[in-house]
Amino acid sequence: MAQLPVTFVFHPEWWHRNYGLSFERDFFYDAATRVEVDLRMRQILQERFAQYGLEQEENPKPRPCIGAVHLAAGYIISELFGCKVEFSEGASPQVIPKNISDQEADALKPVNLAESAVFQELKEMIEELKQRFGYVVGDINWQGVLNVALDLRGQQILIDMILEPERAQRIFGAITETIREFVTYIRQETGTTSISVNRSVKLVEPAINLHSNCSVTMISADTYREMLLTHDRQLAQSLKPYGIHHCGNNMHLYAATYSEVPHVCFFDVGWGSDIALCRKVLPQAFLNLRYDPVKIRDASPEEIRSDLLRMLAASGSLEKTGVCCINMGHDVPDENISALLETVSEVRGGLTL
Repeated sequence: MAQLPVTFVFHPEWWHRNYGLSFERDFFYDAATRVEVDLRMRQILQERFAQYGLEQEENPKPRPCIGAVHLAAGYIISELFGCKVEFSEGASPQVIPKNISDQEADALKPVNLAESAVFQELKEMIEELKQRFGYVVGDINWQGVLNVALDLRGQQILIDMILEPERAQRIFGAITETIREFVTYIRQETGTTSISVNRSVKLVEPAINLHSNCSVTMISADTYREMLLTHDRQLAQSLKPYGIHHCGNNMHLYAATYSEVPHVCFFDVGWGSDIALCRKVLPQAFLNLRYDPVKIRDASPEEIRSDLLRMLAASGSLEKTGVCCINMGHDVPDENISALLETVSEVRGGLTL
């Protein structure tokens, strides 16, 4: 693992407006399009950022990458459950909430992948890539239990957790089992599951399985403990090594409960979280510190440098710390990206925090 790994992910708008790449459904499900656009994305990163030491890959070659490892795109589990997904040229896939009824919720079962048309379409693409290349790489963002529950049930799931906890647990259980089955399949095919959740995983430990807890910020830490901790624990038992992606600004409120998840070794720490408190509660974990993708567009290089030095000092253990910035827009200045990379380089070189 590199000291203080740094990763960036650009919003689809960045790729579309600056380079004309399109992210309609073929990008995700057509084998030839997957290979073509994946290659072009890697070439662009090499051409534009090689001088900064970012995404170095001299003379990229076509590869059988099954998913969007250079985008933040969580949709597949919701689509397996029957949610409509809108794909577009310059945006991530947009899941349309299904808003299932009480009766549908009470009858909800894990998706039978063998009978799922969506899964079979994905599997056909993977098999086509294997026939062409002999192997496949990459993975597909597998979202998270509460994220998918909101796609299925809408805001009603928040009420279910209070008034109909058994119903909520049935929904969460079906999603948890579907995620486990899907991730197990992907891991068997490629060896990785979560580079598409956060590219930092590739630099820290590619085998990490990173569960997205984006929407956990909508509930209290006590509710998370009562309703969702058991599902994180179940996934962690099956998907080792395990990580938790918490992109909200309050991970410190959940850190103590997260510490009860077995085999968890990696956390995405959302911008605005109390990093020092997270480190105190999770002293052995790798903390991947997220910089604000809006601020990196608007701030001066000096402010970015100051922010980063503060964040790294708060983390305390540099050998267990990384930095990322996810979903940067089309107009983020390259010099601001350079400011972040140069600051990390200074710290790697021994700059005192």
